[in-house]
Amino acid sequence: LQIWYKALTTYMTSSTDYAAARAAALHAASDLYGANSAQYAGVGNAFAGINVGSHINPPANGVTVTNPGNQSATVGTAVNLQIQASSTNSGALTYSATGLPAGLSINGSTGLISGTPTTAGTSSTTVTVTDSTGATGTATFSWTVSTTGGGCSSQQLLSNAGFESGNTGWTASSGVITTDSGEAAHGGSYKAWLDGYGSTHTDTLSQSVTIPAGCKASLTFYLHIDSAETTTSAQYDKLTVTAGSKTLATYSNLNKAAGYSQKTFDLSSLAGSTVTLKFNGVEDSSLQTSFVVDDTALTTS
Repeated sequence: LQIWYKALTTYMTSSTDYAAARAAALHAASDLYGANSAQYAGVGNAFAGINVGSHINPPANGVTVTNPGNQSATVGTAVNLQIQASSTNSGALTYSATGLPAGLSINGSTGLISGTPTTAGTSSTTVTVTDSTGATGTATFSWTVSTTGGGCSSQQLLSNAGFESGNTGWTASSGVITTDSGEAAHGGSYKAWLDGYGSTHTDTLSQSVTIPAGCKASLTFYLHIDSAETTTSAQYDKLTVTAGSKTLATYSNLNKAAGYSQKTFDLSSLAGSTVTLKFNGVEDSSLQTSFVVDDTALTTS
């Protein structure tokens, strides 16, 4: 049932035929038990029984470890996870593991992983089970440990978030961080003014920042878009906002409006990593569009 559920929810679509269903079920069995498992052979042979695909010889001997799936835990909260395994050979099984979060260990005789996590972060855990003949089976899964409530301090992570110290903390195209009176700042005297030339031009503004593991993180900034473009349908000039490889938003001349508006994005999924926050403004050959950014903040809680 577990194999079929994974196949249905992960690998099948509304147009899946019998052959594709067999491939999906085998893929799911491989994910859960391994391609050399009795379960994998059983799936293949069930389809062979209705003339879909060929017979698969089951393993003559070996160890099957049931993958428990990706795990989550909290610093300071006790964990108990029982690893399930079987072998085609008689005799006792022994268990070992690598990549366990700090504070956890596995019982070599029973396969029970227990303990209390001490450090937030994500790790790749591999459990190896060995039978009496020396045959082994493995299961690999991720384990994410987050901090306890209140364990992540509330702080603003960006350097020079309002640009009042000029280029300090930021990497920017020439002239982007400015006090030029042609566009007003949202607060203070400085802002980041990307494009606005009325000719083919690209401006960038970026800063790398580390988001602590286990934290909720929110990016906010104020944006004003001023444009001489008159179209109501074509995006001639664009501002793309990214955090690492993740595109947060794309704005264009179609979003022009009087005054500033605040933008907010949840970056909690990037906790535990160092990412580059980047604003990339691209302008075409005529009719200026100005993208003005001010009073940024990346706040954790």
